[in-house]
Amino acid sequence: MRIGWRVVAALLLTLVGAFAVRAEDARDFYRGKTVRIVIGVGVGGGFDSYARLLAAPLSRALGAVVVVESMPGAGQLVALNRVYAAPPDGLSVLFLNGTPAALGQILEQDNARYDLTKMDHLGIVNSSPWMWLAGPKSGIANPRDAMAPGRKVLWGGTGPTGGLSDGASITCEALKLDCKVILGYKSSSDVALAVERGELDSIYVSDSSAAHYARGGRAIAVAAVSRQRSKLLPEAPTLFETIDVSPAAAAMIDFRSALDGIGRILVTTPGTPPDRLAVLREAFHQVLTDPAVIAEGAASERLVDYRDAATARDMVARALTGISADEKAVVRAAVLDKFR
Repeated sequence: MRIGWRVVAALLLTLVGAFAVRAEDARDFYRGKTVRIVIGVGVGGGFDSYARLLAAPLSRALGAVVVVESMPGAGQLVALNRVYAAPPDGLSVLFLNGTPAALGQILEQDNARYDLTKMDHLGIVNSSPWMWLAGPKSGIANPRDAMAPGRKVLWGGTGPTGGLSDGASITCEALKLDCKVILGYKSSSDVALAVERGELDSIYVSDSSAAHYARGGRAIAVAAVSRQRSKLLPEAPTLFETIDVSPAAAAMIDFRSALDGIGRILVTTPGTPPDRLAVLREAFHQVLTDPAVIAEGAASERLVDYRDAATARDMVARALTGISADEKAVVRAAVLDKFR
């Protein structure tokens, strides 16, 4: 028995030593390399700001050159498909809105050539309630204004499941609004500018971006499309506080709110070597729990509310199985057809 235990102990020490060597090799691999943080929207929006917040500290954590690459198109599907099919070398990190990414997979879009459950997860940067903002020229100050007879509400978005657009469509379906969702904008900042100018009436956007756009009267915070108020815009009520929400409407809003919980998620290409994946996860953990990074984000209304890779993976799995076939059909019609 003593000999057996010595053999087992020796094997364990060997395995631990081998893992430590591989981890060190992976850390060496990143030194001097270029790591891309890919975003699926244009520059100037919330994701661009968040990505640039992370780039410098991630560069220090990895010893690598970290660049932010904007790859807009089809509501971030271009970026998703390309990173999903990229070489699994651990050098491409996709920073995306997990909500429309999950929705695109749920709705089985023809051009959605990815599986979020198979991607290697690195963590969630932030998730929060999404907001309904209206333009100062829109005449909409609360949900009842948009529900008035004969009122048509114009929204803007990137692609059909680009976050802004699908959220708007689901809100319109839930509240039985007369809406049109205009696609083709490059980022939330472009939509917000169109709302401010009066070219559009409303935008559905994360509360961190909403707080930025609502500053100085550029937009009006109509409501949080959720059961909880925003920490950044606490004066804005929830939909449930402003109107009587039917059970069917509540189910749709709760479904979209659950998707919002995935939030701003970080993933990389499936099949990334485990040792490199471990280094990436450790680096993002270090960056996203750094008080200096958190404080810098808060100062620019880019809140960091980190969840680790395992939590991110579990939230994605739950979101992808949390809708019935009948509910999926209603959401599909609203998002892909009804409000175009």
